[in-house]
Amino acid sequence: MTGLTEHIEKISKWVNEKLTVQMYRTKKTYFTRTTAKLTFEKLMAFILGNNRNSAQVSLNDFFRNSEDEPVAKQTLFEARDKISYKAFADLSDKIVDDFYGDDDVMTYKSYTLLGVDGSLFQAPQRALDVFGGQKSARCDSVSAQARALVISDVLNRIIVHSSLFPVDDGERKIFLETLEKLRKFNHSLLIFDRGFYSKELVTAINKKGVSFLFRIKNNCQKDIDAATESDQVITVGETKLRIINIVLPTGEIEKLATNIFDEDFTVSDFAAVYEKRWGVETSYLMVKERLAIENFTSSKKNLMLQDFYAAVITYNLMEIACLEQEAKRRTKNVDVARKYEQSANRNIVAHEVRACFLSVLIETDSVIIDKKMAQIERIIYRFFKDVRPGRANSRDVKFPSKKYPMNKKRNF
Repeated sequence: MTGLTEHIEKISKWVNEKLTVQMYRTKKTYFTRTTAKLTFEKLMAFILGNNRNSAQVSLNDFFRNSEDEPVAKQTLFEARDKISYKAFADLSDKIVDDFYGDDDVMTYKSYTLLGVDGSLFQAPQRALDVFGGQKSARCDSVSAQARALVISDVLNRIIVHSSLFPVDDGERKIFLETLEKLRKFNHSLLIFDRGFYSKELVTAINKKGVSFLFRIKNNCQKDIDAATESDQVITVGETKLRIINIVLPTGEIEKLATNIFDEDFTVSDFAAVYEKRWGVETSYLMVKERLAIENFTSSKKNLMLQDFYAAVITYNLMEIACLEQEAKRRTKNVDVARKYEQSANRNIVAHEVRACFLSVLIETDSVIIDKKMAQIERIIYRFFKDVRPGRANSRDVKFPSKKYPMNKKRNF
């Protein structure tokens, strides 16, 4: 598996290439002065490593170990608009491609399990004209929002695709546009929650030769509703579907539809696979709570998308770092005698990954880079926490109005 250090080194090399600057600057005349305080490389490092604090405070910290005086925040936003957000979107794709270039990624019966889900994001109010909004339940004013779509590898915890659209765009429409540019995996299985199923979507995925697993709403479609056996093959229009009915502990019937007809893939396999779809919800939890992805630093579309993809990049590198250190600890049998399974502390890892961007991308001395990366990896390796299974009951929160609970401290 390619580790965090290797990924950071590749990113550093990519950011510092002249071709990268020429490709992603919004005008040919930008970034031609090498004496500027905010060069292309420094801006990329700052945006990727920014913890969404006050812009001027973040700038002051960024220039703290530099001979240059900090620039004003107005200068920062003007300079950021000189870089297209596509630099961050393409860098995100590059990291995903590098990760899946290895052969040791986790699969389920040779399938890469991809959870698909959409979510509403809060947006700056001035972005109302760009992304639209919805009325608040408490008043008649319209709150600016955007709609995100995330496709997450639920076994390897990697976001393989992400995008931000106007709030009025439906999740099905967004996914159909995404399907055309979705990264090709050797053997992938798309997992959808209730609300995604439609004949149009199923037909489009079938034409791409991709496997899918939909959870179906009640009273969704007559032919599907009529399929009541635990495992049954039906035809809807021109599409052949395998319908799986699973009885949940509550007595509710969970109805699934798939285009996998292999008998080695049993009803219990489909139940296990759909349960793993929760991984995409965990991805949203991490980017929203731990990485504050909705805490946009600007209301300009270009800068908002920079923030969006920067958070996704941080998330993926955070999970890559966790997978790397978890593998090291397993190899050394560090946690064998512990009562609970151990997992890396994502709060700490997110902070350290951002530190990589701020301190390594703009560093040119390879000895210093190696020293800093070794220190960061030691910190990630050291601070693990218990994973307690079976927490089905909600916690009793005595004081829900507390602004700063001790167990929810952020990494910034």
